[in-house]
Amino acid sequence: MAITVVIHDSDLLLVCRRDSDAAGITWQFPAGGIKPGGKAETTTVRETLDETRVHCALRKHLGNRLHPATGVLCEYFLCEYLAGEATNSDAAENTDVMWVLRNAVPRFISVHTIFPPVLAVLEEQT
Repeated sequence: MAITVVIHDSDLLLVCRRDSDAAGITWQFPAGGIKPGGKAETTTVRETLDETRVHCALRKHLGNRLHPATGVLCEYFLCEYLAGEATNSDAAENTDVMWVLRNAVPRFISVHTIFPPVLAVLEEQT
């Protein structure tokens, strides 16, 4: 799984994902499955565009981990916003897309589940 942390000034891009469990929906960073033979770097940029219509450029690889909730290996990337208006262009998977101030992200995603290098991005000054 490729997970994209897109920054635009003091904001980060979040998607509200439909979930099959009792919780219903969850806020998270744009993400997509890496196809066999595919590259995580390409997947992260493509999936962000497909889900949100936001064009972004890879800034750096933040690392990887087994996701604590799913057990799936996730590759995290920090990306820079290039162009596009955040739009929910994948209504089958998501209910909403929006920009959130860095310091407000913990209101949407539990700090306890955020990958530590992503937390460091949230704490950076713009």
